[in-house]
Amino acid sequence: MFQQQRHIQPAIANELRAGPSSIDESTVPEALQDVVMRHQVSYEVWPEWSGCGGRARRIGYCLSICGVNDRVDCGRGHHVPGCPHCGLTYDEIRKIAEWITLREQPDYRFQIGPFDRAWHIAPRQRWSRNEIIVTIKILHSHSVDGPVNESQERCLNELRVQLKKLDVREGVWQTPKGGALIIDSETSASM
Repeated sequence: MFQQQRHIQPAIANELRAGPSSIDESTVPEALQDVVMRHQVSYEVWPEWSGCGGRARRIGYCLSICGVNDRVDCGRGHHVPGCPHCGLTYDEIRKIAEWITLREQPDYRFQIGPFDRAWHIAPRQRWSRNEIIVTIKILHSHSVDGPVNESQERCLNELRVQLKKLDVREGVWQTPKGGALIIDSETSASM
């Protein structure tokens, strides 16, 4: 697993490690848009909850970046959750998460979840496909159980803008070419 997480395309890895000031805004998004197309990436936003004190309280957001394997089959047959191709897919989708979370702020922090070696069944609007998910939690930097505040909401909106630059849509996979074609079960049934 650790070897899979170190397997990062050198061009993107160097850009990410260099820091926000030296990123060539045209090359990184181009490479990441290729990842978006190859893995049919979309995203979802969920509230992050805490049960501290016996009451549920929203303490942040969890942004899930969802994609699928680009390989038809593994070397030994069909894909299984946690196969090497799934790990590589996770690594590529994680590059998107790392790129959109480059800017650090004093009011909140990001927590990118590890590869969970599982498939997640997508909702019907994404064809109930087997997805690999990278989660980004947006949490307070100082108060662990503080309620959601304005800076976290602003941060979530900034992440949405960054994802839109890469043609990643919320909730559904949409092919960027043509702009208006949303492929879902209703659209494919009418074709």
